[in-house]
Formats: sequence, C-alpha cells, structure tokens
Amino acid sequence: MEDEIRVITSSYYSENGLPVIEIFGRNMEGESFAVLYKKFLPYFYVIEPREDEINRLRSVEEMVSVDEVKLWYKGSERNAFKFTCKSPWRVPEFRKYISEANRVLAADIPFHFRFFYDLDLGSCIKFKGAEIESDRFSVDHVVIADTLERTADFLPPIKILSFDIENSIKDQKLYVIGYSTSFKGKYGEGAIFGEPRDILEKFLKTVRDEDPDIITGYNIDGYDLPFLEKLATKENISMYLGRDLSSPQRIQDQFWRIHGRVVADAWWNVKREIHPKQETLAYVSQELLGEAKGDVDRLSIEQEWVRDRDRVIKYCIRDSLLALKILEKIDVIEKYENMSTVAMIPLDDVFNSGNSTLIDSLVIREADRRKIAVPMNNFVNQNAEKIEGGYVHSIEPGLYDMVAVMDFKSMYPSLMIKYNICFTTMSPEGEIISPNGTRFLSPSVKRGLIPELLEKLMKTRDGYKDLMKKEKEPDKRRYLDSMQSQVKILMNSFYGVFASSFYRFTDQNIGSSITAFARDTIKGIISDFTNNGIQVVYGDTDSIFIKTGKATVDEALQLSNGLKEEIFRKLGIIIEVERVLDPLFSHGAKKRYAGKILYPKQEAGNMVVRGYEIRRTDSFDLQSDALMEIFNHILDRDVNGALRRAKEIISDVREGRVEADKLVISRSVKDFEFYKEMDSLANVQAARKLMKMGREFIPGMKVSWIVVDSKKRPQVVEPYIPNVPFEYKPDYEYYADRVAQTLSRITEVFNVDESSLKTADVRRKSTLEDFF
Repeated sequence: MEDEIRVITSSYYSENGLPVIEIFGRNMEGESFAVLYKKFLPYFYVIEPREDEINRLRSVEEMVSVDEVKLWYKGSERNAFKFTCKSPWRVPEFRKYISEANRVLAADIPFHFRFFYDLDLGSCIKFKGAEIESDRFSVDHVVIADTLERTADFLPPIKILSFDIENSIKDQKLYVIGYSTSFKGKYGEGAIFGEPRDILEKFLKTVRDEDPDIITGYNIDGYDLPFLEKLATKENISMYLGRDLSSPQRIQDQFWRIHGRVVADAWWNVKREIHPKQETLAYVSQELLGEAKGDVDRLSIEQEWVRDRDRVIKYCIRDSLLALKILEKIDVIEKYENMSTVAMIPLDDVFNSGNSTLIDSLVIREADRRKIAVPMNNFVNQNAEKIEGGYVHSIEPGLYDMVAVMDFKSMYPSLMIKYNICFTTMSPEGEIISPNGTRFLSPSVKRGLIPELLEKLMKTRDGYKDLMKKEKEPDKRRYLDSMQSQVKILMNSFYGVFASSFYRFTDQNIGSSITAFARDTIKGIISDFTNNGIQVVYGDTDSIFIKTGKATVDEALQLSNGLKEEIFRKLGIIIEVERVLDPLFSHGAKKRYAGKILYPKQEAGNMVVRGYEIRRTDSFDLQSDALMEIFNHILDRDVNGALRRAKEIISDVREGRVEADKLVISRSVKDFEFYKEMDSLANVQAARKLMKMGREFIPGMKVSWIVVDSKKRPQVVEPYIPNVPFEYKPDYEYYADRVAQTLSRITEVFNVDESSLKTADVRRKSTLEDFF
C-alpha cells in the first residue's frame, strides 16, 4: 500500500523487546492511518569515554552496537562513541554509566523526534508498505511501512470531537456526557446518560467509533479528563482513548497526551490566542460566536437533573458544541498545522511544546548532517547572569507631525546572519568581534549553522510573501499569509531560545553578542539620522520613529523609503516603512503612543494606540473608552476639548452616571493553594464568591468583579456575571480616582495633573503651540 498522510501524532510501543514507531494521521480523502515502522533503534553519543565506561556499556545485554565516530565538539573534532540500544526507555539509565554528564550527547532527545530527524520526515509523509488487520488500532488503515519519506504539505479534513460532562456537585455522580463532532463541514452531536460506569464505557466506544484527530471541550484539561480518569480508576476500567487503545497520560502536570489524537482544550487556546477580558464559556461564546450558552443552575444541578433531565442533556450538548465552534473560530488548528510544516514535527508536538522543541527540529538535523555534537539540555543551571537588553531611544512627551514608523525586519535574526553569530563559529581566532569582545569566524572561513538556517527561513518567508502577492484566490492567500507568519514567528524565536539558560546550544556570549550588536546598530542609525538633520522621535530593536518634516504623505514616504535603502546599502539591515502617522502623541513612556494613520491607505483615518490601558485585559472598559475619547480630541488637535472631556468623565463617574458593566475588572486566579493571604486579593475574593454561587470557575481562568468598597481592608468586591443584573452599588469614588490616574498621564503633558482633573476648573490655552 502507498499513500500520503498529514501527521497528527507519533509515539512508540514495545514488541518483543524492540521499539515500534507509530505515526498517526489522515490522508487527503479523510481516512485515518496508523503507520508502523520497525527498523529504527535509539542511540546516544559519549565524548572520549574511558575504557571502563565503554566496556561497561558494551557488556549490557540491551546494547546492540558500539561504534567509534568523530564529532565536532566545542571548537574542534573529537573522538566519540555511538551506543545503539534496544529500548528508548532505558537510555536515561545508561547515561548514568558515564562519570561526567556533560560528555553524554544527544541522550535526551525524545525517541519519536530522533526518528523524524534521522529520516528527515516532516508534517506530511509518504509511505509504502503492507496493510494489515489489527485489533490494536482504532483507525481505517494499519500499515507496516517499508519506506517513509517527507512529502509536500497538504491540509486534509481534520475530525474534531468536543465533549462536556455534567455531574452532581454533592456526590460527584456522573449524569451525562454530551458531545459534538465536526468533519468535512458537517456537525454531529449526541449524549450518553445512565449509570456512571455505562456512561464512561459508551463514551470510550464513541471516541473509538468517531475516531477524532482532535479532542476538545471547555476546560477538559483541568476538569473533564481528570474527572473521567478518576471514575475509570474507581470502576477499574481502562480508559482507552488512544488510537492504539492506550490511556491518556498527564505530562508534567501541563498537558494531556493521547496516542493518535491531540487534546486541544478550547479554553486554553482562547486564553493563549486572544486573551479575552473574561474567560467563561458564556462570555467567550457570545463575544466570538454571537451565540448564548444554555441556562442551567449549576448550584442546583441535582434538582435540575430530577426536574428536567432533557433540559440538562441539551445544555450539556450545547456546551460541547460551543467549545468546538470556538476552537474552529480562532483557527488555531490550521495555524499549528502550518507551524508543524515549518518545524517538521507532528501536530501534537506543536500544540504542546515550547519554542526550543521547534528549533531543535531544524538545528539538530543540520548538526547531524555536519557531524556536530548535540549536547543535552541543561535544566539545572537556571541562575545564569541575565543578558543586557536592547537599546531604547526614549520618546519625549508631546505631539509630533508627519511621523514615519520604520520597522526592522527581524532585527535579531538579521544580525545573527550578518555577523555569523553561532556556537559553531565562536572562536578566539574569529575576525568578527562583537561589542562585548566575543569573536566569531567570518563566513568566508566557516559559515555558521544558525546563520545558514535563518537565511533559508528568510528566503522561505520571502517566497511565501511573493506567492501571496500574485495569488488571487482568498483561501490560498490566507494559507500563504499564515505560512509566512509562522516562519517569521519561528525565526524570531531563535534569539530567545539561544539566550536562555537551559537550551542545549546556549552560550551566554552568543545572547549578549546579539543584543550588543543590536544596541550599536540602532545607536548608529539614530546618529546618522540626527547628523543628517532628521529628528528621531523613538527607537528600539523593533522600530524607529522619525519626524519627516514633510507636508504630504507622498513626501514622507519618499524620504523614509530613501532612508530604508540607505540603511540596507550601508548595513545590510532590512527595514520597512510600516506607517505614517499624523499626528503622533506620547506622554513620554516606552512603547506608549497614539497616532492617526495616513499610510497605508487602507488604514487611513484610523487611530492606532499602543501600550495604554485599551490594550490591557485587566483594565476596565471605562478606562479604555475614556482614553480613546481623549486621544480622539488630542489627535484632532483639540486640547481644550480633551481636557474638558476628561474632567466631565471623571465627574460623571463620581456621580454614578455610568453603567456597571463599564467598571468590570478581570484578572486570572491560580489554584487557591498558590496564595498565602487569599482574603487580601480581589481576584481570589471574587473567585471564591463565584464558587459559593455555584458559578463556573477554573483555576487559571480570569474572573470578573466590581469594587463596591475600597475603603475597607481588604477592599470588598462582588463578582460580575454577564447578562445578570448587578445588585450592588459600585464604589464610584474609587473608579473616579482610577480614571483620573489614567487620564492624568495624558493631561500632564498639557500641565494638568490628577488633582486638577478632579478638583480644578480645566480651562487652558487654546492652541497647541502654547503647550510645546
């Protein structure tokens, strides 16, 4: 049999004492596969092992072969031994046979990753082999592969199953599991109820029959799956959710791993992707979908179940469907499919791994090709000295005309390429000297592994962008845009990973060299601009803002495009003109500004605001609304109107002329055990009150509240629940003070401080020139 699949997950199991790699995925027609490979064994390296260490490892029955090899390690070619064994799970044990842990190499790479690296597989694979019948797997086809190879990426139909449970609060009895499915544009739904044991067994069978690639729900990670796992233990049932009939595993108390399927909790992904001000299913479904959640009194679920079972069942199914639609709405599956294409690892590992895993996939493959030693990660040394950050050219308070915002195109990756910064090129003989004194070999002597990888990624991204410009079909344009975005994200992750204290290829001198070059580069550009009579309003590693001094957008663009070309000619640094703003306002804080957009044309007339409370999820809406109003006045050059309106808003709040929902504050709450003084924290107080009301609360979720008495210690807050009347009187004085604090940061630029906003008659000069 021969076919192609997109890889969902990869894992392994033992058969006759040897590992069998299992790769799960779907083909373009939507058929599910388990592709098995039996011809790969685990191995690791040791640099210059002693004779007794070699003999001890060689004598182990598990050892298949011991081979002498040459590896480049810490600046020179060194003697090493490759130890190949039968069982991946025994490699950690064999590492201990070596007296110095830092001489053991590539011994912490997960076995399925090692397999993907060595066969150079990616997100989509082509296989040839024999199809077999097997009761071990709940898929359409099981194939023992003879050959595997990477193939062009494609997006097959992905099947999603979302579920929700309802159970008694008093005795934890399971009442019902509602579920919904989505596949090839069609939705399905169902519910399972009866005795708890029967419900669980039927649900496990439903999962096997439906055969989803993605399992989701709203907080299934923290509630539903642990609940079912406890029930399975109590009933002595094997919780066969995997495509190989394995049970779910909780990994480091961070995520669930199910062989053949991805657990993609809708709540976690919403939290990670869009950072909503409130995180309940009711709020998120209304905001994202415009759909209301069902209404069942969770505090009285026992009575609800007895009184109107059908209503509870419909409510449960509805919750599962909303979670499924939310996951689809935020488009996270396709986004991570595209990242799996860029990083060449299974979809599950993109969902559940950090940036270092994505980068490992590219770096280790290239290191292996060049016979470069791959050290193990170092999670012990977490106290390394912090690297000095990038340079920031501070912005002075005020209003600026015709400002061009010039964005650096991936500053750190560009510098790593330009100066050949890499662990493979760091050398006392290096001709390239960083501002901190670290030396790197020039590309003519030795091209660095990392610069070469980054250059390939840059070209790949440019290729996607070029195709996107030519593509007219909207779905294909969206796909190409997503691909170029994922490449950019991965490129920009390199600095953070290589500057970390734990990563296998980390060197403090590399991270500090990159930031040192960045500081010097930005200072040099600003100095050149200033010497040529161009005022730099603000600058950092992301962008430079210049006051063009021009009267029209076209003239401003002509100047900034000329500067862009000059920077590339002199420094090889790519910079793009992102926007022209007229005017631009800042009260003088880093990365805090508001401006009216003139360019690009499709955004002309809109306002852009960065760094102020409108961008923060823990502010209340009135703060955001008030700021936007004041900014609108200022950007229309109506200072008197801005000051007058600021005072009116504060007065309205103090007098209670404001809707309660404009005063809602939201913040995350961890597990209560994390807090020493719970009663003193408003967010914890609100969460505990929500729970007493029988309302939804999940540790890690944002809760919402309104302050009703700030004078008491601790201040008194009451939970806010959308679409439920708020029956308490807000502490309007508290909110008036908060708004005054927020607006005064803006009005102080015009010599009006917080106390003046609250008490004085705000009548000021009528022209901007009087203020600057």
